[in-house]
Amino acid sequence: MRSFLTKIFVIIAVAEIVSCSKDELRSYDKLQQLNAGESVNNPFLLSSIIKQTALFYQNMGYENSKLPDAVQYMERNFQGGDNYYSGFKTPAEDMYAAMNILKLIDGAIGLADKRGSMVHKGIFTIFRVLLFSFMTDFYGDVYYSEALKGREGILYPKYDKQADIYSGLLNELEQANTLIKQGTEPVSETYDLVFGGNKVQWQKFANSLRLRLLMRASDKLADADTKMAAIINNPSETPVFIEEEDNAAIAYIGTTADNSWKGGTLNWPENEEFDKRRPCKTLVDKLTELPALNGVSFSSTDPNGFTYISTWEYIDRANPAIAAQVPNILDSNKVYVGFIAGMPGDWKNGNGHYNTDAGGVVGNFKVSKFSQLFRQNSHPLLKAMIMNSDEVQFILAEAAVKGLVTGGSDSYYRRGITFSMKRWGISDAAINTYLAQASITLPGDNAGKLAKIANQKWLALFLISAETYLDLRRTRLPNIFGNGYLSTYQFPLRYRYPGEELGQNKDAYDAGVAALVPAVDDEFSKMWLLQ
Repeated sequence: MRSFLTKIFVIIAVAEIVSCSKDELRSYDKLQQLNAGESVNNPFLLSSIIKQTALFYQNMGYENSKLPDAVQYMERNFQGGDNYYSGFKTPAEDMYAAMNILKLIDGAIGLADKRGSMVHKGIFTIFRVLLFSFMTDFYGDVYYSEALKGREGILYPKYDKQADIYSGLLNELEQANTLIKQGTEPVSETYDLVFGGNKVQWQKFANSLRLRLLMRASDKLADADTKMAAIINNPSETPVFIEEEDNAAIAYIGTTADNSWKGGTLNWPENEEFDKRRPCKTLVDKLTELPALNGVSFSSTDPNGFTYISTWEYIDRANPAIAAQVPNILDSNKVYVGFIAGMPGDWKNGNGHYNTDAGGVVGNFKVSKFSQLFRQNSHPLLKAMIMNSDEVQFILAEAAVKGLVTGGSDSYYRRGITFSMKRWGISDAAINTYLAQASITLPGDNAGKLAKIANQKWLALFLISAETYLDLRRTRLPNIFGNGYLSTYQFPLRYRYPGEELGQNKDAYDAGVAALVPAVDDEFSKMWLLQ
């Protein structure tokens, strides 16, 4: 049987067929779409959509360094253009990657409709919203109402206004919740890779995603508070993620490259790619300092059970090789040291790394590496994550401070911290000790509360870099934009449209650019959400 992906081919610009006219391209798309098959069952479609979407999101969280570097989780130790936002300067093809998954989703929704599979239609709709929201959040105006309509003869889909897209997406999620609640067919425990056939969990995901979008657009939607309150005040009809296990994520199997964590040995047999990705100084600055003992080696074991040998080294400024690197030495007397935000990925940089002959191109001895956890093919702590319960708690904490919902911001805030730490395997005792610190307590002023909530949410969203980026862009918190060498760089606000749009769908492209302020297709123009 042919792949279902090819059977339901629908309309997007096709970059690979460069010799055809755009009319030929669109006609080809339409013919391919008309060959769509209708024999694939709901469980298979569900597992395929879950896997493809989860991996799409996780790729943006670690393997592709563009967003992790932009939000200062990671810096590249070599080939480090992403350290200062260079990846935003060129057209981004991510919109097409999302559309490829949306083809499958659109076909699945059509089949679910014909079969009367209300629950599955609702679940598929959640993923449809997730990917269309990614497209509009990162680009601005994009095709939505006319997307995926090649069968209906729409060969050049228009770009919808972002305000209209948001209205449509929120309505779709409301409908998804209703479909899942009212549907009667079972969901396969085996093929439901996220919730094991639990329909209520899918309702929670739909409504939690509504909260995410409402918060993101809360400055633009006059009724955001009413809609958020209606969700959280009616848990029997519109449940949300409220328990620590309420996470939309899938585990890695770890037996082949395709089903393994991308940083593991099956995908990266050598250490080079791992060594290129170093924790940013912003991420590690709060770690414990220890006294320096030159030449003394010591063993340490991280909370994940991996053991390391480290050696103290005296910073002898009389050594010409060290003296030449003194301007780059920002951290001393520390076991854990991060790569400076915005520093070029030159192997001679990075906290005074001077003995490059011994270290090689990516062997910086003066900057910490990530845990060996991230070299595993699978691990209970490694998940392909889309949305977790701690994010929802931080959304509600922010909403409470702003008066969008009732309830105590402190209780939401502390639950968010707790859920996040438990997700990474931290013990209850350690969590209680952490929460008891005076530095964790929310201050009396709203600005201070929002800053602390944002800081903890930034930590909790580690490896979900797409959401971290969108939150940083929206709130400007935590205020990390001038860290390291980034003070001379402007933080990017969007992705540039794919280059093929200008050639294959120019009228829509021009309208999309016209809606930006200023009306220029670059990374600094503001979309409706930011205007």
